[in-house]
Amino acid sequence: MVSNPTKVIVVDSHPIVREGLRQFLEANEQCVVTAEAGDADAALYASEKNEHEVLLMSASIPGSDIFEFIRNYKKQHSINKIVVCYIKQDASLLQEFRQCGTDGFIGQNATSGEYSVAVKAVMEGGNFFSENLTKILFQAKYTASNQKNAYDLTARELEILSLLANGYCNKEVANKYDLSVRTVETHRLNIRRKTKSNTLSQLVRVARSLGLSNMGGEMNMEIDAAPSVGTEK
Repeated sequence: MVSNPTKVIVVDSHPIVREGLRQFLEANEQCVVTAEAGDADAALYASEKNEHEVLLMSASIPGSDIFEFIRNYKKQHSINKIVVCYIKQDASLLQEFRQCGTDGFIGQNATSGEYSVAVKAVMEGGNFFSENLTKILFQAKYTASNQKNAYDLTARELEILSLLANGYCNKEVANKYDLSVRTVETHRLNIRRKTKSNTLSQLVRVARSLGLSNMGGEMNMEIDAAPSVGTEK
């Protein structure tokens, strides 16, 4: 074993996947896996009880909204790094991971060698994007710079506003983008605040002004009836 290998905790709900990740990471003796976890609670417990520098985790873990988990983890372990695996090729999803503090990004169908390379890159103070996500990263930057509008809505907020204005309920939006309902509610509240819209009809008008609504179909009234939620940082 080389001196001072990087200490890693692996988080995935499937034991066989965790074992595979351990083998990938420890193959070149640059990393050592100090603990494994299968869900959010176990991951937090493992991070408190085991020495580590990097949390290597699946993009979807049982027991918590992934973005909320990352934010909470970063508050407790601000100098540690997070590498997220199996990220879909979705520009808005990649932006969400970046905004909540993710350091390394490994896409679906990544090669086995990318895991240890990602750990090394983030430990050297940089970010890592697997090859199949590099194009998506540039697309995300392009989208963010070209979807500016009077309300300063993000790309994800524009997508959610479009669905809400066209009759989707919170659960349907969450399912479409693989988000939690609570995350959709938070985005919706941010949209209402930025656009100063208190009713569904006002949101529909905003969506139409941005070319986001097809103006057809019956609108779902859940958006006016749902309670307010706190804004995620």
